[in-house]
Amino acid sequence: MTLFLDFIFRPYSIIYQVLYIFVICVIALKGADINLEEVLDAKQVVKKTYADSLKKYIDSILALGLIPSINIDTNAKYTAEDMAQLMAQLEQLKKDVPPIPPPIQIERDKPIDVKITKTETPIPPKEQTIARVQGIELLQYSVSKIKNPYAETLVLTADGRTLASIPPQQSASVQLGGESSVKFTVGNNSDVKPTKPKQAPKVDIQKVGGGGSLRQIQNSIGYRVTIISSNPGDLSVSISGPIKTQQVSPTVWDVTLSLLGSEAAFDAWTKGKTEPYKASFTVSVKDKYNPKFSVSQIGVFTFEKW
Repeated sequence: MTLFLDFIFRPYSIIYQVLYIFVICVIALKGADINLEEVLDAKQVVKKTYADSLKKYIDSILALGLIPSINIDTNAKYTAEDMAQLMAQLEQLKKDVPPIPPPIQIERDKPIDVKITKTETPIPPKEQTIARVQGIELLQYSVSKIKNPYAETLVLTADGRTLASIPPQQSASVQLGGESSVKFTVGNNSDVKPTKPKQAPKVDIQKVGGGGSLRQIQNSIGYRVTIISSNPGDLSVSISGPIKTQQVSPTVWDVTLSLLGSEAAFDAWTKGKTEPYKASFTVSVKDKYNPKFSVSQIGVFTFEKW
């Protein structure tokens, strides 16, 4: 703290010392009487260089706005030798006085040129239309109904050919083959959606009735036929033979034998045949969009007598 205060007040202490020396010089020049009009003996007058040097320092002090109050001893007498010694001390003080900073020039009348940089708010890029169709599964070898929700035409392509071109806000039935993916295009935007492989249908024939004579078999359900498929609407099912069928559900049928209406007809039909007698029916399933998925299976009724 002491060093800090010494740093702050040391320049002013030196200035006061300079003023004190100046007053001493004046007293030496004029004697104990402060009346400056009195003329001293030329031998006691200090050199002009001393006075000029003092004046330079005093002008600098006044330029700083410092007007100190100084108390002096008017009875003291100083000689030229005393002034020479004081001037030597003054030169040493001169080295310790910090330089006076140059005044700051402020041009009050000149307008201040303030540059305002305009910050432009970036405009977000226009959201691109992604040509996607949600909530639909594209199945190979089937027909899918697709709606175009966009304001431009939706084009579907696969394997280099156009599957459909759907106008805005309209729907269309699109038939797929074995394409592995379908490209949806709206304007300059597009998206690719994979297709799902289709499973071939299966036929399940379960025996539900007992055996016995032909009359017993023909009076009850003998078999239940079930078509196993994830897309039964794509299938065409036929059950042929000397039977009657009753459809229980879209994929289930009950089958009853209806071979002969009388014992005479039975005798005529079995002539030349050996027991056990057999009558069969055929279940045929065809896929409308893929002939390779067509399957068939045979069911057999067995009896020994009328």
